[in-house]
Amino acid sequence: MSRKKGFTLIELLIVVAIIAILAAIAIPNFLEAQVRSKVSRARADMRTLAGALETYMVDWNKYPGDGAQFCWRYPNYPYDCYWYVPDTVTTPQAYISSAVLIDPFRETELVTTPKFRRYRYWYVDMTWGLAGTRSSYSIYYNFLKEWYGSWKLNSAGPDRTYGPYYTGGYPATMYPELPIPYDPTNGTRSYGDIIRSQRDSAGTR
Repeated sequence: MSRKKGFTLIELLIVVAIIAILAAIAIPNFLEAQVRSKVSRARADMRTLAGALETYMVDWNKYPGDGAQFCWRYPNYPYDCYWYVPDTVTTPQAYISSAVLIDPFRETELVTTPKFRRYRYWYVDMTWGLAGTRSSYSIYYNFLKEWYGSWKLNSAGPDRTYGPYYTGGYPATMYPELPIPYDPTNGTRSYGDIIRSQRDSAGTR
């Protein structure tokens, strides 16, 4: 009599074990590759935004408003109430084709207002200096000007939330809190924001 050919239970278990091992290796590598790709995209987007900000400055001798300074107390304030690059960089002069660049680490966030998914933008001279509606400099102005220059852009980073923030030294837990920069050497899933500022294009602080 001829025997029917087939896999034994042990052979099937070996195949399943091999597949599980390969999956355990491949899935983390795939996820890390996704994170690295999003980090690269965020840095490229912020480099593009930085170029638009600097070109705007050359033409207007100021940077575009950051959309937040005192807007809750001034109903006629010309910028929307959030820290992001406004549409003044697209019209009437197109310094960039669209100001609506979405943070890749926030694009799937379940928020009702799309602008909350954009990269964050601070115009230090407006929010803490005299380029906006302030009548006097903020007590934080000189420090932030030294720390970031005139502006800062940031992505939420792989943890998809803004922060964590520095908790020691100036300004400690005082407002405005400064986000800790993302450091890929701590692992692709490490905390921290991807930052680019006028003073530090590498985003080390």
